[in-house]
Amino acid sequence: MSDKLTIISDRFRKGKTEIEVEGLTVVIDGTIKQVFDKIKVEKEYDNYTDILRDALMLGLNSIIKK
Repeated sequence: MSDKLTIISDRFRKGKTEIEVEGLTVVIDGTIKQVFDKIKVEKEYDNYTDILRDALMLGLNSIIKK
């Protein structure tokens, strides 16, 4: 079981504009998959995307409020 988190970064053009944005791919595997699976069942989430979104927003909000 792996305890590392894999995040892959790439650059994309936003819509039909010339603005470049950074896109991230998060690999849900190993220990983090076990945690996400538990959260998915206990909190009745439909998918990993919603779990990651909520975890990121809650984490950022707690940092901003400090």
